[in-house]
Amino acid sequence: MLRLPAMNWVGLGAAAWILGGCVIPQDESFLSDIPQQRNRPPRIVESQAQPTERIIRGYGSGDQCKLTFEAILEDPDVDDRLIAYWYVDYDPTRPRSEDARNVILANNSKVIRDDRATFQVSFDSADFNRLNVPGDHIVEVVVTDTVLVNGREPDGSSAIELSDGGTGTDPGYTATYVWFVRTEAAGDCL
Repeated sequence: MLRLPAMNWVGLGAAAWILGGCVIPQDESFLSDIPQQRNRPPRIVESQAQPTERIIRGYGSGDQCKLTFEAILEDPDVDDRLIAYWYVDYDPTRPRSEDARNVILANNSKVIRDDRATFQVSFDSADFNRLNVPGDHIVEVVVTDTVLVNGREPDGSSAIELSDGGTGTDPGYTATYVWFVRTEAAGDCL
């Protein structure tokens, strides 16, 4: 054991006792407000998108008379309502409305939504569908936690109060997924 004079042991003991119980005072004005949660973007679970092939050949012939496109969605902001907008051959120079729309509601505080964004087409349907025209097509799903305006721009930016007293914008977000479809009018589906 280390030999120290008794006075040194008393000094070390007093220092340990005083510093061990020392609480550093805090100004509660810095601790009272928790920053407001900012909006986070939704996501399409790409590994589970249907059809799994991103390039689909032979729609409208053989056994490919119907196609179903599906996307599983997730959003870390579990209370957000998600909207999936479906477009076929969208041209950004000539904005138009979507071909179909799905509203995916919040569900039981789960990040991954139980409902799927779904778009179904049938080659033998009497309904007009851009995919029924022979040739190459692009099918897109655009998922947003707000609404789309001016073509496909997310709207819904809201002002939030920052911790320094200023204000900032909390934007809406989009996520997209694309399939390429070649329609062939072989007559099997008519």
